[in-house]
Amino acid sequence: MDYRTRSRRSGNILAFGLAFVLLAFSLWVGTSSAGEPVKYPARPVRILVPAGAGGSLGREIRTLTPFLEKRLGVSLPVEYITGADGMICYNKLYQEKPDGYTIISFNLSSAISIEVTRDTAKYEVRKQTPVAVWNVKTHVFVTHPDKWKTFAEFLSDAKKKPVSLAVVGGSSAFQGYLMESALGLKINWVPYMDSAESMAAVAGKHADGLLTFTISPIPMIRAGRLRPLNVFSLTADPILPDVPNMKDVGHTEVPLVLVYGVIMTPPNTPKEYASILEAAIKDATSTAEFKKLAENTGITVNFSPASELQKLIAANYEILTKYKQFIR
Repeated sequence: MDYRTRSRRSGNILAFGLAFVLLAFSLWVGTSSAGEPVKYPARPVRILVPAGAGGSLGREIRTLTPFLEKRLGVSLPVEYITGADGMICYNKLYQEKPDGYTIISFNLSSAISIEVTRDTAKYEVRKQTPVAVWNVKTHVFVTHPDKWKTFAEFLSDAKKKPVSLAVVGGSSAFQGYLMESALGLKINWVPYMDSAESMAAVAGKHADGLLTFTISPIPMIRAGRLRPLNVFSLTADPILPDVPNMKDVGHTEVPLVLVYGVIMTPPNTPKEYASILEAAIKDATSTAEFKKLAENTGITVNFSPASELQKLIAANYEILTKYKQFIR
């Protein structure tokens, strides 16, 4: 064997050995569906919120974020994007890179109700990558303490003459329109940017009342600035257990909107990234420390994995399409 043959053979062995080492290293690190090494997350993960910081979504994500940061090992800066009942934020997420570094925390029924009723909605919730459900909430009807004492008093007035109710949009507005139609009420809906603004309007007597999530008005209820008249469920609400529900007030004919707080990512985000986020949310929401803080904040924790979220998405499309004539 001459020198050149030995050199070629040695070079081939060396190249093969190097390739084997690189392959072994890539398998040890793990690879994404795009063939890149999986090291996720390696930098901050931005959370989009389709509402202002003072609403229920803002309070919820601020409660959860520290627990997720601890488990993911990176910061999770929150970006509040208001406008068009959240549609600006939903549209924005749909255009983001599917790299796992932009996620969204939102109310499932709100996003789908806007999608199925507005031509300017340039997104599809069912095409986004599901991560997890982490809370569930119901609506409450509140008024100024000087206005009505009971839901029956409100109904009596609203059947005789128009009353003004603040409205923000999304699922709260949808629940209000279903109530209006089912009970034959006369309501002037006054639009506001977010729940904080609408609650301030009712507390200041600029509107007669509003529907909002039970988490939102708790501080103002405790301060005596708002009075809850009823919650839109058929059982006692864990956040406002002493407030009558629709069965208590004798109006089970009103269709009820159960709202799930979910986290999703842009379409085509690698599933392994979504799974890492899902595991972090499951772990965070299962701790005693988080549950206690959630209870004090007024959050009803309800974790469900991505597989269950997909079923909820399908169910929400069905009911919101059925009743979309009530969404304005």
